[in-house]
Amino acid sequence: MTFFTTPADMTNALLTDSVDIAYTGLTIGVVARSRNQPIIVVANQGGKGTAIVARADSSIRSIADLRGKKVGNLPTSIHDILLREELKKANMRMEDLTLIRLAPADMPAALRRGDIDAFSGNEPNSSITVLQGYGRVIMYPYDNPVGPINVGVLTSDMHFRDKRAMLDAWIFAHAKATEEMAKDPVMWTDVVVNEWGFDREATRRSLNNLELKWQMDAAFLGQFAAFSERLKDLGVITSVPSVSTLVVRDLVNNVRL
Repeated sequence: MTFFTTPADMTNALLTDSVDIAYTGLTIGVVARSRNQPIIVVANQGGKGTAIVARADSSIRSIADLRGKKVGNLPTSIHDILLREELKKANMRMEDLTLIRLAPADMPAALRRGDIDAFSGNEPNSSITVLQGYGRVIMYPYDNPVGPINVGVLTSDMHFRDKRAMLDAWIFAHAKATEEMAKDPVMWTDVVVNEWGFDREATRRSLNNLELKWQMDAAFLGQFAAFSERLKDLGVITSVPSVSTLVVRDLVNNVRL
């Protein structure tokens, strides 16, 4: 297993055959394919994981209450895109907020200090603020066209062509492990805590705002298309790649558990 700190490095590793499979955010697949780089998404990995959180002692109770407030946000992240979706529903724009660029890991401390009034961030950071008493979840922003999609399993056209047997075995194992952990929150928590060192109580709570998935159904495809369009709107990509080219469902469709 190889760990990466930047999406570009992971893309390069796939394209140069340094790794066979990448577990990562769907954004790098969209960006790579828009640049005619032969990256494909071969399985879902999980969804949700975003929360819009305000200081517990604030008067913020809804998206509309964020107007004029200092809001922590990481531009072009899934959390940024979902915040934009909810603002749109409330007839607001990002310009109605005072945006503070922050990495998700830095958002809880900034909220605690009062540097920001709210943030759109990830798990378990969102759950940490609630458990420690200084944060309150305003909403989980999934009731929109982008929905809960988040991360996937990526590979390259070359690997799909030349390493099909290995990929079939890998996706079967991925599907089985996903199903097992999804029905056993204790095991899921243990894996996260042991592998990543997160706080156990925060991790357990955050599972309420996470979902493990491996299949890519029609709803996933629709959300993926909406997500890709939003990346174009933000200028992350100049053209939207074909979902039918980028998302290859052959492997997951062949899984029989």
